[in-house]
Amino acid sequence: MSGRYDMILKEVRLLERSAATDIAIRGGRIAAIGRLPGDAKRILDAGGLRIVPGFIDLHIQGAGGADVLDGTPEALQTMSQSLARLGTTGFLATSVAFAEGDNRHLALAAESAGRYLGGAKLLGIHLEGPYINPDKKGGLNPRCIFAPEVRSLDAILAACGGALKMMTLAPEMPGGIELVRELLANGVVPALGHTGATYEQARAGFDAGIPHVTHVFNAMPALNHREPGPLLALFEHPQATAQIISDGVHVHSGMVRLLSRLIGVERCVPITDGIQATGLPEGRYLYNGREYESRDGAARYLDGTLIGSALGLAEVAWRFQRFTGCTPAQAAASASHQAAQVIGLGDRKGRIDLEYDADLVILNADNSVALTMIGGEVVWQQS
Repeated sequence: MSGRYDMILKEVRLLERSAATDIAIRGGRIAAIGRLPGDAKRILDAGGLRIVPGFIDLHIQGAGGADVLDGTPEALQTMSQSLARLGTTGFLATSVAFAEGDNRHLALAAESAGRYLGGAKLLGIHLEGPYINPDKKGGLNPRCIFAPEVRSLDAILAACGGALKMMTLAPEMPGGIELVRELLANGVVPALGHTGATYEQARAGFDAGIPHVTHVFNAMPALNHREPGPLLALFEHPQATAQIISDGVHVHSGMVRLLSRLIGVERCVPITDGIQATGLPEGRYLYNGREYESRDGAARYLDGTLIGSALGLAEVAWRFQRFTGCTPAQAAASASHQAAQVIGLGDRKGRIDLEYDADLVILNADNSVALTMIGGEVVWQQS
């Protein structure tokens, strides 16, 4: 069959509309929306199922049993394909940099950015550190924490080959404010996180240009009436966005709701902070040489220590909706278009609109993923 479009998705329902419509795709982008004749090389009938923009995970270390730190093409392909099955169409490969040692995993991620990996697109790299507060390192390796200096930053930027999109940092550390400005000058999003910053230090970081916060509430001081810390600085900021692991485990559902009320749903960006157990069956696995158990979407060492999430971003977004009371369309936007805007892709990803990339997810009635499409190509479909 030939036609003016590459594909037409027939009988799909947008979240904000009750009636079904059609979406035409040409050259990997959305070319038309509305009732369309079957003038396409391929017709796919969705049977009235709902469709949402593909989800974008700004913070994920691993999936499908693989991890960015594995440093192999096969690991990134496994992550990509596992995430597509879960409704994620784009992600930042989240990892660490070593002060001394092998950072080939970063070079590989940079080489893989934008390439076809069989599933979700690797949109760039997010580094947690190395310029963070060691007192708030969480589960990060101490070898991956060191003081800011121009030489080390230049080496990291070189290792990432232009693919570094975000770096989590602690502005209170010596040289932290200068680092914020240097990252901005290099087109990298500086994100406040793994920090022990006081209110004043966090304000200074925001004033220097920090636009984003990494996994808000986690790995930072709690709000205190005498020492309000970085949270009050975020709440007062008129524009800064915040990642939140809205799984109900890393952050209580009531705190997710509070955040949305204080800064607005439109400034919240759900993330998974997922590890290799993401997309795997529940059970016991090894992480950093230690056995852990993945159950109910959370991964914990056998002593009970929480080490990460095993949920897909779609499920995290729907929990965000449930916790905050926002609409399904708002929840979908928070994990798609809002995430895209953080890394400068809001003009082409995360919306079902003309000329936007055809990164789309069709949902079953229970919100599970029926089909994932990236750039107009079906990369996963429920059998």
